[in-house]
Amino acid sequence: MSSLPPSAAAGSSAEAQAAAFADDPRVYFNKSTNTWRLEQDDETELEYDSVKGAWVPVLDEDLLKRQQAAYSVAGVDEETPAAPVLKRENKKRKVEDYTGYGNGNGNGEASSSSAAAGPSAKRGKSDKPGERKSKNTAVYVTGLPTDTEPDELVERFSKCGVIEEDDSGDPKIKMYAREDGSFNGEALIVYFKEDSVILALNLLDEAELRLGQPSTVMKVAKADFSHKGSSSTHGGGQHQPRKTIDKKAATRRIGKMQRKLEEWGDDDGFGPQPDPSDRLAAPSQSRVVVLKHMFKLEDLEKDATLLLDLKEDVREECSNLGEVTNVTLYDNEPDGVITVKFRDPVSAAACVIKMNGRYFDGQRVIAELYTGRQRFKRTGGGDEIGEGGDEEEKRRLEQFSQWLMDEGE
Repeated sequence: MSSLPPSAAAGSSAEAQAAAFADDPRVYFNKSTNTWRLEQDDETELEYDSVKGAWVPVLDEDLLKRQQAAYSVAGVDEETPAAPVLKRENKKRKVEDYTGYGNGNGNGEASSSSAAAGPSAKRGKSDKPGERKSKNTAVYVTGLPTDTEPDELVERFSKCGVIEEDDSGDPKIKMYAREDGSFNGEALIVYFKEDSVILALNLLDEAELRLGQPSTVMKVAKADFSHKGSSSTHGGGQHQPRKTIDKKAATRRIGKMQRKLEEWGDDDGFGPQPDPSDRLAAPSQSRVVVLKHMFKLEDLEKDATLLLDLKEDVREECSNLGEVTNVTLYDNEPDGVITVKFRDPVSAAACVIKMNGRYFDGQRVIAELYTGRQRFKRTGGGDEIGEGGDEEEKRRLEQFSQWLMDEGE
């Protein structure tokens, strides 16, 4: 259990609470609940009760719903009754349903729930099996280098989710070729879950296949299969026969992918299963990301406005991944440290994947989850900056004032 930060007095003002928690990077202000939250080392959260002047446990309902969605089974409606229940219900209304009016609303119209409940319900002409809408779990990638290897795509895109496998156990990745047989730089990647497509679009579109090589920037888009349904009609030929599916093999493959998904997702449903040592180093529920090499101290000395510009740029960039609750720049850290605090750990994990290894102002960024043990130095940070904190803050304010005067001349 991590140590708690100093508590403000019961019934104290918002300013007093902010001052009490300002120096602890584990504490953030939750705008949705208008309360202070503390992220502990054991992956739990506490909420500050201003009336009692104490920290109390809190349950993150949004994260619970997200985890339930991450481990749901594709094609299964959680609200639909189990098969034995449906069978009993259909048997009871068999006499009424064969006419199509058994569960009507009194106007001779069959209810929609009756039509979808079981095979005995009479269906309209528009309800054809071929019109069932399936989920799109594939992405189409363009701009790939001509020497791209399938293993590279597997390694890069598996960070966003489990890639589907074919009957032989190989990843479902199709690399398209020109007429001469050479790779044309386009590929189709099929995921096991639809949510992985959204994650891939957010993280890998306009990203480099090979980090540090700008010539390998990819374009990632949701795969479009709308043309497949009409292709046979335009050609005037006969419809292609439907491929016979081995149901037993398909069931085994789905079960294997589901187990792989459980191994792939950690406690927050995001990312590969970490080693025990990694779990100790950075809690999987951490909402704080540490970014290093984001600036140079000498640049802050030259331009007093750089601090505000950097924080604004980082907040805008990270807001594309999730709600950002706080951005802190540590202007006394030679490593150029900025911390970003998200509302949920999934966004924080996505930020690490997107930002780690990128180049910013000529420096390669290091992005990692906050472990709860690091301490960084910044102006006005209290005991963390040692002696001379007030003098340093005064000096920086004087520099900023001088800069404003120079700009006004």
